[in-house]
Amino acid sequence: MKKILFVLVAVALAAVPTLAAADEYHVYKLGNGECEIDTRTHEAMKSQRSTDNCLGHFSNRTDAEKLRVEKVKAGACKCPSGQNC
Repeated sequence: MKKILFVLVAVALAAVPTLAAADEYHVYKLGNGECEIDTRTHEAMKSQRSTDNCLGHFSNRTDAEKLRVEKVKAGACKCPSGQNC
């Protein structure tokens, strides 16, 4: 029984990096002009937020935030209300 549990834990831990790598951060320009960082797919954003205007996608949030700051400074979009860009 311990051997089976060990194998299951090992398989689960091996899958974690793969799942994390698949998580992409997208910078979207919303209809109100704000730049938002989200992990939803383009299809999901189009369906749920009525936009699929993706300005870039990254494997980590820090790079996505850098792009959002650049786009806000360039005037391409606004910082989301309540956030500091």
